[in-house]
Amino acid sequence: MLNYFEKQSEDTINKLMQSGIELFSKQGYSSTSINQIVKHAGYSKGAFYAHFSSKEEFMLKLIKEGIDFYFEDLQAVLNKKDRDLLNNFLQYSKRLLNDAYEKRSSPMLLQGCMISNELPQIKEMLTVQMEEWRSFLTHFIQEMKNEGIVGSSLDARTLATAGMALFNGFNVQHFVDNRIQIQDVIPVIIELFQLQEPNKKG
Repeated sequence: MLNYFEKQSEDTINKLMQSGIELFSKQGYSSTSINQIVKHAGYSKGAFYAHFSSKEEFMLKLIKEGIDFYFEDLQAVLNKKDRDLLNNFLQYSKRLLNDAYEKRSSPMLLQGCMISNELPQIKEMLTVQMEEWRSFLTHFIQEMKNEGIVGSSLDARTLATAGMALFNGFNVQHFVDNRIQIQDVIPVIIELFQLQEPNKKG
C-alpha cells in the first residue's frame, strides 16, 4: 500500500502525463513546452523535474505506459510451468491493441516515430526501446516455434519485426479512419505466423 507521499507522487505523475497526452495530441510534441505541460496540469516546473529529467524522457514514459505491460505479461507466461503460449499470446495481444490506443501510447509512439529524424535524442531512445521490444518478441516467438505453435518458415526476428509493423500500421489507419478496426490485425498475425495448436504441425 502506498504511503501519503508515494500517493502524492503517483498522482502528480499521472496528472502530468495526462496533460502531456492532451497537449501533444492537440499541438504536437515540438510545439509543446514543459511550461505548458505543467501549467495545464496545475503544477510548477519543479514538479516535472522531480519525476522526469527531460521532455524526451517524459515522451518515452508516455509511450511505454500502455505497452510495457504486454511484455511483462508474456514474460510471466514463459516463467510458468504449465504455460499456454498460444492462447496467452492471442489474449494479451488483443489487450495490447485496446489498452495502448485507449491510453494514447500507440498514437504517442507514432508521433515519436514521425519526429525522430528531427530530434536525435528521441530517435536514439526509440531505437533502443523498440529493439528491446523486438528482442523479447523474437524470443517469445522462437519459444512458440519450438513448441510447434508457429508454422511459418520465416525466422522469429523477421516475424517479430513484421508483427510490430502490423501493430503500427493498423494504428495509423485507425487513427486516420476509425472504420478500420485495430483488432482486425489479429487474424492477419494468425495467418502470417501460421499459428496452430502446439505439436500439431502437418
